[in-house]
Amino acid sequence: MIKRILVPTDGSDFAAVGIRYAVALATRYRAALCGLHVVDVKLLEGPFLRDISASLGTAPYVNYQGNISMILEERGKAALEAFTKECEKADVACETFQVTGIVSRCIIEKSELTDLIVLGRGGEHAEWLDGLVGSTTAAVARAAKRPVLVTGVDTPGNTRFLVAYDGSDHAKTALRHAANIATEWKMACHVLVVGDPKSASLLDEARAYIETHEVKAEYVLRAGDPSEMIVAYAQDCKADLLVMGAYGHTKVRELVVGSTTAYALNHAPCPLFLAR
Repeated sequence: MIKRILVPTDGSDFAAVGIRYAVALATRYRAALCGLHVVDVKLLEGPFLRDISASLGTAPYVNYQGNISMILEERGKAALEAFTKECEKADVACETFQVTGIVSRCIIEKSELTDLIVLGRGGEHAEWLDGLVGSTTAAVARAAKRPVLVTGVDTPGNTRFLVAYDGSDHAKTALRHAANIATEWKMACHVLVVGDPKSASLLDEARAYIETHEVKAEYVLRAGDPSEMIVAYAQDCKADLLVMGAYGHTKVRELVVGSTTAYALNHAPCPLFLAR
Protein backbone atom coordinates (compact mmCIF):
# COMPACT_ATOMS: atom_id res chain seq x y z
CA MET A 1 0.00 0.00 0.00
CA ILE A 2 1.44 3.34 -1.04
CA LYS A 3 0.50 6.12 1.36
CA ARG A 4 3.60 8.33 1.56
CA ILE A 5 5.60 9.30 -1.52
CA LEU A 6 8.94 11.09 -1.54
CA VAL A 7 9.44 13.56 -4.40
CA PRO A 8 12.93 15.08 -4.69
CA THR A 9 13.02 18.33 -6.67
CA ASP A 10 15.80 20.58 -7.93
CA GLY A 11 13.43 23.05 -9.57
CA SER A 12 14.16 21.81 -13.10
CA ASP A 13 11.57 21.06 -15.77
CA PHE A 14 12.37 17.36 -15.39
CA ALA A 15 11.68 17.53 -11.66
CA ALA A 16 8.35 19.25 -12.45
CA VAL A 17 7.41 16.24 -14.58
CA GLY A 18 8.13 13.96 -11.65
CA ILE A 19 6.08 16.17 -9.33
CA ARG A 20 3.03 16.07 -11.60
CA TYR A 21 3.31 12.29 -11.94
CA ALA A 22 3.61 11.93 -8.16
CA VAL A 23 0.59 14.18 -7.62
CA ALA A 24 -1.44 11.94 -9.95
CA LEU A 25 -0.27 8.86 -8.05
CA ALA A 26 -1.13 10.47 -4.73
CA THR A 27 -4.62 11.21 -6.00
CA ARG A 28 -5.02 7.61 -7.12
CA TYR A 29 -3.73 6.16 -3.83
CA ARG A 30 -5.07 8.91 -1.56
CA ALA A 31 -1.48 9.32 -0.44
CA ALA A 32 0.54 12.22 0.94
CA LEU A 33 3.62 13.67 -0.75
CA CYS A 34 6.93 14.71 0.80
CA GLY A 35 8.81 17.28 -1.25
CA LEU A 36 12.57 17.31 -0.74
CA HIS A 37 15.24 19.71 -1.95
CA VAL A 38 18.87 18.98 -1.18
CA VAL A 39 21.43 21.78 -1.24
CA ASP A 40 24.42 19.97 -2.70
CA VAL A 41 27.21 20.17 -0.14
CA LYS A 42 29.77 19.66 -2.90
CA LEU A 43 28.89 23.11 -4.23
CA LEU A 44 29.87 24.61 -0.89
CA GLU A 45 33.22 22.88 -0.51
CA GLY A 46 36.55 24.68 -0.58
CA PRO A 47 37.92 23.43 -3.94
CA PHE A 48 34.77 24.53 -5.76
CA LEU A 49 34.91 28.01 -4.22
CA ARG A 50 38.64 28.36 -4.88
CA ASP A 51 38.02 27.54 -8.55
CA ILE A 52 35.34 30.24 -8.74
CA SER A 53 37.51 32.87 -7.08
CA ALA A 54 40.48 32.00 -9.29
CA SER A 55 38.37 32.30 -12.44
CA LEU A 56 37.15 35.71 -11.28
CA GLY A 57 40.66 36.86 -10.41
CA THR A 58 39.71 37.72 -6.83
CA ALA A 59 40.84 36.60 -3.43
CA PRO A 60 39.18 33.37 -2.29
CA TYR A 61 36.48 33.30 0.35
CA VAL A 62 35.43 36.94 0.16
CA ASN A 63 32.07 35.79 1.48
CA TYR A 64 31.55 33.58 -1.58
CA GLN A 65 30.56 30.65 0.58
CA GLY A 66 27.85 32.62 2.35
CA ASN A 67 26.55 34.14 -0.87
CA ILE A 68 26.48 30.84 -2.73
CA SER A 69 24.82 29.12 0.20
CA MET A 70 22.14 31.81 0.28
CA ILE A 71 21.56 31.52 -3.49
CA LEU A 72 21.26 27.72 -3.33
CA GLU A 73 18.90 27.87 -0.37
CA GLU A 74 16.68 30.44 -2.10
CA ARG A 75 16.59 28.27 -5.21
CA GLY A 76 15.55 25.34 -3.05
CA LYS A 77 12.77 27.34 -1.43
CA ALA A 78 11.47 28.32 -4.87
CA ALA A 79 11.51 24.69 -5.99
CA LEU A 80 9.58 23.58 -2.92
CA GLU A 81 7.07 26.40 -3.31
CA ALA A 82 6.37 25.21 -6.87
CA PHE A 83 5.94 21.68 -5.50
CA THR A 84 3.47 22.88 -2.86
CA LYS A 85 1.41 24.76 -5.45
CA GLU A 86 1.07 21.62 -7.58
CA CYS A 87 -0.12 19.67 -4.55
CA GLU A 88 -2.59 22.37 -3.53
CA LYS A 89 -4.10 22.49 -7.03
CA ALA A 90 -4.89 18.77 -6.76
CA ASP A 91 -5.88 18.95 -3.09
CA VAL A 92 -3.10 16.51 -2.19
CA ALA A 93 -1.63 16.56 1.32
CA CYS A 94 2.04 17.49 1.34
CA GLU A 95 4.99 18.56 3.44
CA THR A 96 8.37 19.93 2.40
CA PHE A 97 11.94 19.52 3.56
CA GLN A 98 15.19 21.28 2.66
CA VAL A 99 18.49 19.82 3.79
CA THR A 100 22.17 20.18 2.95
CA GLY A 101 24.31 17.19 2.11
CA ILE A 102 25.23 14.70 -0.60
CA VAL A 103 22.12 14.64 -2.74
CA SER A 104 21.67 10.90 -3.29
CA ARG A 105 22.40 10.06 0.34
CA CYS A 106 19.90 12.62 1.62
CA ILE A 107 17.21 11.27 -0.70
CA ILE A 108 17.85 7.71 0.44
CA GLU A 109 17.84 8.67 4.13
CA LYS A 110 14.60 10.65 3.77
CA SER A 111 12.95 7.76 1.92
CA GLU A 112 13.21 5.37 4.84
CA LEU A 113 9.79 6.37 6.20
CA THR A 114 8.09 6.57 2.81
CA ASP A 115 6.65 3.92 0.50
CA LEU A 116 7.90 5.13 -2.88
CA ILE A 117 10.40 7.57 -4.41
CA VAL A 118 9.36 9.38 -7.60
CA LEU A 119 12.06 11.01 -9.70
CA GLY A 120 11.68 12.98 -12.90
CA ARG A 121 13.90 11.52 -15.60
CA GLY A 122 16.73 13.99 -15.92
CA GLY A 123 17.45 16.95 -13.68
CA GLU A 124 19.05 20.34 -13.81
CA HIS A 125 22.02 19.00 -15.82
CA ALA A 126 19.99 16.77 -18.15
CA GLU A 127 20.73 18.85 -21.24
CA TRP A 128 24.36 17.64 -21.07
CA LEU A 129 23.48 13.99 -20.50
CA ASP A 130 22.19 13.26 -24.02
CA GLY A 131 19.13 11.38 -22.77
CA LEU A 132 20.94 9.46 -20.03
CA VAL A 133 19.91 9.57 -16.38
CA GLY A 134 22.14 11.49 -14.02
CA SER A 135 24.41 10.14 -11.31
CA THR A 136 21.93 11.05 -8.56
CA THR A 137 19.12 9.02 -10.12
CA ALA A 138 21.43 6.07 -10.71
CA ALA A 139 22.77 6.23 -7.14
CA VAL A 140 19.28 6.38 -5.64
CA ALA A 141 18.05 3.52 -7.83
CA ARG A 142 21.00 1.39 -6.77
CA ALA A 143 20.94 2.00 -3.01
CA ALA A 144 17.38 2.92 -1.98
CA LYS A 145 15.52 0.38 0.10
CA ARG A 146 12.18 1.67 -1.17
CA PRO A 147 10.80 1.28 -4.70
CA VAL A 148 11.94 3.99 -7.10
CA LEU A 149 9.82 5.26 -9.98
CA VAL A 150 11.65 7.22 -12.69
CA THR A 151 9.45 9.01 -15.20
CA GLY A 152 9.79 11.21 -18.25
CA VAL A 153 6.03 11.75 -18.57
CA ASP A 154 3.80 13.60 -16.14
CA THR A 155 0.63 11.50 -16.42
CA PRO A 156 0.33 7.81 -15.44
CA GLY A 157 -1.09 5.63 -18.21
CA ASN A 158 -3.97 3.28 -17.55
CA THR A 159 -3.86 0.71 -20.35
CA ARG A 160 -1.12 -1.86 -19.74
CA PHE A 161 2.14 -2.38 -17.94
CA LEU A 162 5.02 -4.81 -18.26
CA VAL A 163 6.84 -6.72 -15.55
CA ALA A 164 10.21 -8.29 -16.39
CA TYR A 165 10.89 -11.49 -14.45
CA ASP A 166 14.10 -13.51 -14.08
CA GLY A 167 13.46 -15.39 -10.86
CA SER A 168 15.85 -13.29 -8.73
CA ASP A 169 14.84 -12.05 -5.29
CA HIS A 170 14.39 -8.51 -6.58
CA ALA A 171 12.34 -9.76 -9.51
CA LYS A 172 10.05 -11.61 -7.10
CA THR A 173 9.54 -8.38 -5.20
CA ALA A 174 8.76 -6.66 -8.50
CA LEU A 175 6.23 -9.39 -9.32
CA ARG A 176 4.45 -8.78 -6.01
CA HIS A 177 4.29 -5.07 -6.75
CA ALA A 178 3.01 -5.88 -10.24
CA ALA A 179 0.14 -7.93 -8.83
CA ASN A 180 -0.83 -5.03 -6.58
CA ILE A 181 -0.58 -2.51 -9.42
CA ALA A 182 -2.70 -4.65 -11.71
CA THR A 183 -5.37 -4.98 -9.01
CA GLU A 184 -5.38 -1.36 -7.86
CA TRP A 185 -4.94 0.32 -11.26
CA LYS A 186 -7.18 -2.16 -13.14
CA MET A 187 -4.59 -2.45 -15.89
CA ALA A 188 -3.65 -5.31 -18.18
CA CYS A 189 -0.39 -7.01 -17.22
CA HIS A 190 2.32 -8.48 -19.44
CA VAL A 191 4.93 -10.77 -17.87
CA LEU A 192 8.17 -11.09 -19.84
CA VAL A 193 10.92 -13.66 -19.34
CA VAL A 194 14.03 -13.40 -21.50
CA GLY A 195 15.92 -16.63 -22.03
CA ASP A 196 15.99 -20.01 -23.77
CA PRO A 197 13.18 -22.61 -23.74
CA LYS A 198 14.38 -23.82 -20.32
CA SER A 199 13.35 -20.44 -18.94
CA ALA A 200 9.70 -21.34 -19.51
CA SER A 201 9.69 -22.62 -15.92
CA LEU A 202 10.11 -19.01 -14.80
CA LEU A 203 6.97 -18.08 -16.70
CA ASP A 204 5.13 -20.91 -14.92
CA GLU A 205 6.44 -19.60 -11.60
CA ALA A 206 5.22 -16.09 -12.36
CA ARG A 207 1.87 -17.34 -13.66
CA ALA A 208 1.25 -19.37 -10.48
CA TYR A 209 1.67 -16.23 -8.38
CA ILE A 210 -0.21 -13.79 -10.60
CA GLU A 211 -3.22 -16.09 -11.08
CA THR A 212 -3.76 -16.46 -7.33
CA HIS A 213 -4.36 -12.71 -7.30
CA GLU A 214 -7.01 -13.10 -10.01
CA VAL A 215 -5.05 -10.84 -12.33
CA LYS A 216 -5.37 -11.27 -16.07
CA ALA A 217 -1.99 -11.31 -17.74
CA GLU A 218 -0.14 -12.24 -20.90
CA TYR A 219 3.00 -14.34 -20.51
CA VAL A 220 5.79 -13.95 -23.02
CA LEU A 221 9.12 -15.75 -23.47
CA ARG A 222 11.69 -14.03 -25.68
CA ALA A 223 15.25 -14.88 -26.60
CA GLY A 224 18.01 -12.30 -26.76
CA ASP A 225 19.92 -9.86 -24.62
CA PRO A 226 17.75 -9.18 -21.52
CA SER A 227 18.48 -5.45 -21.44
CA GLU A 228 17.63 -4.82 -25.08
CA MET A 229 14.71 -7.24 -25.17
CA ILE A 230 12.96 -5.78 -22.12
CA VAL A 231 13.16 -2.27 -23.54
CA ALA A 232 12.14 -3.44 -27.02
CA TYR A 233 9.13 -5.36 -25.72
CA ALA A 234 8.04 -2.41 -23.57
CA GLN A 235 8.07 -0.40 -26.79
CA ASP A 236 6.26 -3.08 -28.81
CA CYS A 237 3.43 -3.57 -26.33
CA LYS A 238 3.18 0.18 -25.68
CA ALA A 239 3.56 -0.28 -21.95
CA ASP A 240 2.53 2.59 -19.71
CA LEU A 241 4.84 1.34 -16.97
CA LEU A 242 7.79 -1.05 -16.79
CA VAL A 243 8.18 -2.91 -13.49
CA MET A 244 11.39 -4.77 -12.72
CA GLY A 245 13.82 -5.65 -9.96
CA ALA A 246 16.64 -3.20 -9.34
CA TYR A 247 20.20 -4.40 -9.82
CA GLY A 248 19.51 -8.08 -9.25
CA HIS A 249 22.99 -9.35 -10.10
CA THR A 250 26.43 -9.05 -8.54
CA LYS A 251 28.59 -5.99 -9.12
CA VAL A 252 31.20 -8.21 -10.81
CA ARG A 253 28.67 -9.45 -13.34
CA GLU A 254 27.45 -5.91 -13.94
CA LEU A 255 31.01 -4.78 -14.68
CA VAL A 256 31.53 -7.64 -17.13
CA VAL A 257 28.24 -7.74 -19.03
CA GLY A 258 26.56 -4.51 -17.93
CA SER A 259 23.45 -3.88 -15.88
CA THR A 260 19.93 -4.49 -17.14
CA THR A 261 18.70 -1.89 -14.65
CA ALA A 262 21.10 0.77 -15.91
CA TYR A 263 20.11 0.07 -19.51
CA ALA A 264 16.41 0.32 -18.65
CA LEU A 265 16.99 3.57 -16.74
CA ASN A 266 18.54 5.11 -19.83
CA HIS A 267 16.38 3.60 -22.57
CA ALA A 268 12.95 2.60 -21.23
CA PRO A 269 10.21 4.16 -23.40
CA CYS A 270 7.89 4.59 -20.39
CA PRO A 271 8.09 5.24 -16.64
CA LEU A 272 10.22 2.67 -14.83
CA PHE A 273 9.28 1.18 -11.45
CA LEU A 274 12.29 -0.42 -9.72
CA ALA A 275 11.75 -2.75 -6.77
CA ARG A 276 14.13 -4.56 -4.45
